[in-house]
Amino acid sequence: MRYTSVVGLATAFLSLTFPVSIAADPRYCNNKTPIDAKDFTLEQSPDNAHVAALAKHFESTHKKVSVTGVLASANRALRKGSPPVGSGSPVEAWEWNAGDYKGMEWTPQGITSSADALGSGKWNDHEAWIVSWHNKDGSSVRLSFVDRKTHEYRHVLLVYPTADDDFKPIHIHAGGILWYGNVLYVVDTKNGIRAFDLQNLWEVEVADGVGKMKDGKGYSADGYRYVLPQIRWYKWTPGESSPFRFSWIALDRSDKPDTLLIGEFVREGEKDKKDQPVPIRLVKYELDADTRRLRTNDKGIATASWAHCIDVNRVQGGVSYDGKFYLSRSNGRAPKTGDLFTWEEGKKANEHKGFFMAGNEDLSYNPVRKEYYTVTEYDGGRYILAYGV
Repeated sequence: MRYTSVVGLATAFLSLTFPVSIAADPRYCNNKTPIDAKDFTLEQSPDNAHVAALAKHFESTHKKVSVTGVLASANRALRKGSPPVGSGSPVEAWEWNAGDYKGMEWTPQGITSSADALGSGKWNDHEAWIVSWHNKDGSSVRLSFVDRKTHEYRHVLLVYPTADDDFKPIHIHAGGILWYGNVLYVVDTKNGIRAFDLQNLWEVEVADGVGKMKDGKGYSADGYRYVLPQIRWYKWTPGESSPFRFSWIALDRSDKPDTLLIGEFVREGEKDKKDQPVPIRLVKYELDADTRRLRTNDKGIATASWAHCIDVNRVQGGVSYDGKFYLSRSNGRAPKTGDLFTWEEGKKANEHKGFFMAGNEDLSYNPVRKEYYTVTEYDGGRYILAYGV
């Protein structure tokens, strides 16, 4: 549904521009210490060998499925929504079904689309979104696979294989996700990036518990029908930079090669152990479009190709394309609203106050449709929102 005939980010940019300082290059945003991309390194782990062993079991029992199969098995539906809007009216707004829209157990965080997965914008002729949710006690992460044509969806539980015949749930915030070919990247706030194998979606028994069932006759996932296993890590290996927070993630296909953009969520006035302001940084890592892995050296180390410090607090998500950055800042529950920042390196940022409704989270860009997506997190106000640009 379209709320106005000419809407979106481009219109808002023309009508709302408040200059905001973004530091030229310092680590602490105070012009004292320069930031260096080579200090931001990740170590790629060997692939989890248990994935292959488990895959053989699920394949032999005809319970290994595809992304298309999960989409086709959707058992819930989005509803057309009419969210409160700020200056940037969405071109589409979809709310979750009643239980997911209002429920207290799970909270949506990250969003990615089939335009991230493949440059065509489609996956096996499907346009789709994937959304991450963490549960209230931090013990599990689930994904929603959403078919954009039907607006039907299915939840899938993320798991970590611990043995050739067992797996456990994932205990992270999952603040940002990225679908890139056959890999789903999920940020792990303190530890780096986890990679999940979309070639190994497995159907399990609909029962309590996660992993091998007590009777040894199958596997379960706390009532969910499908699980997605972690295949590898990209673990934070700090150089001279202070600890990095992997708060959100996005893809930039305009870079050559493609890059991952990672950013940090920092509250106002935060100080580190040395009583210094906690830095707020953006970092990019190069991707290999053939292997769908981060580019690493012969020792498995991925070094950032670009890094920059910014002065924007509470950034929940961001994207970049053709040298322009879009950052999403949250300000709390309604009646508060979220803000959008647009920025190009070497220039001041433009702040668009109240652009998002309350609870704005991760961002994802679709260069095929020329749209940006976000999700909102608060119970009673959870949407997938699309903005034209």
